[in-house]
Amino acid sequence: MSKSDEENASGESTSANEQISEKRIGCAHYKRRAKFVTPCCNKFYMCRYCHDENEEHYFNRKSVTELICTECDTRQKVQAECENCGVRFGKYTCLICNLFDDEDKKQYHCEGCGICRVGGRDRFFHCERCNMCLPVQLQRVGHRCVENVSRANCPVCLEDIHTSRIPCHIPDCGHLLHRPCFEQMLKSGHYACPTCQTSMIDMTNLWKYLDSEVAATPMPPEYADYKTTILCKDCHKLSTVKFHVVGLKCQHCGAYNTCQTNGFHNLDSRDSGEEQGDSSTSTSTSTSTSTSTSSSRSASTSTFGRDELPRASPLDEPPQA
Repeated sequence: MSKSDEENASGESTSANEQISEKRIGCAHYKRRAKFVTPCCNKFYMCRYCHDENEEHYFNRKSVTELICTECDTRQKVQAECENCGVRFGKYTCLICNLFDDEDKKQYHCEGCGICRVGGRDRFFHCERCNMCLPVQLQRVGHRCVENVSRANCPVCLEDIHTSRIPCHIPDCGHLLHRPCFEQMLKSGHYACPTCQTSMIDMTNLWKYLDSEVAATPMPPEYADYKTTILCKDCHKLSTVKFHVVGLKCQHCGAYNTCQTNGFHNLDSRDSGEEQGDSSTSTSTSTSTSTSTSSSRSASTSTFGRDELPRASPLDEPPQA
């Protein structure tokens, strides 16, 4: 055998050994030295994600009672170390969640959440009312509590949030959505919380732009004196303002994230006790909302580049381990 053939053979052997070693210590999701014996279908899987990707039902890892050591193939009860060869199944071990992992992700078990989180216990605290782990900076500056906020699905992708491995974003309103879903909403020009419609980022630049648009777009004389009552979705206050097709500005906080609560009326007609207006306008607040909000978003998209849009605060809930 030539020298080059020997090197190729040696390289293939090394590669094969690495693949065996990689296979032995885990899967694409976790590095561990144990397989689960899944009680739901009595099969062997490295983790619950491997199971869920290959089966038509979901697997609760807390229901596991048996493991198989990948070093010596010994089937045994759930424990931290193999009863036969003594190997530790994972450098991080939680026998409450049946979680084993050789990678350092700063895992910790949260009693309040009832699951293991990643990111470091020193960086998060458990809010009893929100019933979830939050960044410690929110403990110092305060946050808006929403009871059991994480015990729901993401309002964008409708996937579970509490047990998700995907980081979650926490807007000022306190509602949760997956961080990738939040970023996709911003790219699409949607800046309001899908749960409560409150602005999720600083919209000051856009409100200033809309001020200039309103000033540069006078209403026709026959509509110049019409007024309407609006509800602001940011400060939740009512105000009466002049009707304008570009947007309706809140008189309290200056936001254009508003909706009409009734029809518009002429000032003279109001003084004489005769209200005028389109009945369809007074019965459909959502129509006017989408019109003004749509105008705002379109203006934002066409005027501001991505680098010029207001930035959101990077407050994320720790994902599940």
